[in-house]
Amino acid sequence: MSHKHHNESQPLFYRFSWLHLMRPPTWSGTISPVLAAAAFAAKKASMRPGALLTMLIASVLIQSAVNMLNDYFDRLRGQDGDKWTDTPGHGPAHRLIPAAAGVMLVAAGALGGYLAWQSHIAVAWVGVVAIACGIAYSAGPRPLAALGLGELTAAICMGPVITMLAYAVHGHAPDAAVFALSIPFAFLIASMILTNNIRDIEKDRPFRRTLAMRLGRRNAVRLLVLLLVSAYLSIAALIVWHVVPLFAAMTGLALPLAIRLCLCFRPGASQAEQANGMKWAARHHWAAGLLLALSLWLSL
Repeated sequence: MSHKHHNESQPLFYRFSWLHLMRPPTWSGTISPVLAAAAFAAKKASMRPGALLTMLIASVLIQSAVNMLNDYFDRLRGQDGDKWTDTPGHGPAHRLIPAAAGVMLVAAGALGGYLAWQSHIAVAWVGVVAIACGIAYSAGPRPLAALGLGELTAAICMGPVITMLAYAVHGHAPDAAVFALSIPFAFLIASMILTNNIRDIEKDRPFRRTLAMRLGRRNAVRLLVLLLVSAYLSIAALIVWHVVPLFAAMTGLALPLAIRLCLCFRPGASQAEQANGMKWAARHHWAAGLLLALSLWLSL
């Protein structure tokens, strides 16, 4: 695969569908905290079903657009040539992706404006900053992902930011308890991003300096284990502090998936096992995130 930038005069087409380009396996990164925050709002005072649905749609639109732009800019820099072909009749054309992602972000912005009108203007401003961070993740001459800031950016935006936003749209002012609720989600999404970067260390080497590359593979795997352990310890702390109900202990049912994820990067693991790491990270996030959200709904 050439490391030179692609010549845009030669049309390229994604080998898979538009839906595949949006990466649905990663959507738990937004869906889980939004559902948890809505349950938290219902328990504290009241929850608006319309606001919940609107927030879910806006969040998934933003995450999908960011995922699409990530693949777009990666290919523009010469990465992931195996995902693209110059033969028409496959998936979306490379040149159409920014426009499609732009439409999705505008739609999400409009929904965010509606939510701000229904709750507080601060919702709109925070949403704009979150969208800007999502674009900066992969766009520009020095994208956040290439600077080793991918995990931190995702942890902030898909931990505290989205959880507190998803709580505020129900008309309540975020407090320390909502911030505490967001911490497990921050650890979970950071573990997913780090898994992706550990898997891609060699592939990314000519193009970026991810956190996994800066730490080295062995230390990156240690950090991954630490993030996963921290996610469960933070949930245990939330139970002890009565921020979440005892029901939240059911999140432990996702532990086998976390262990399976770690085994993908054990010493001597095959390339195929390491390549499957991202699948296990996504499955783990879905399971742990939804179990935590479900525990809050069951306690109402």
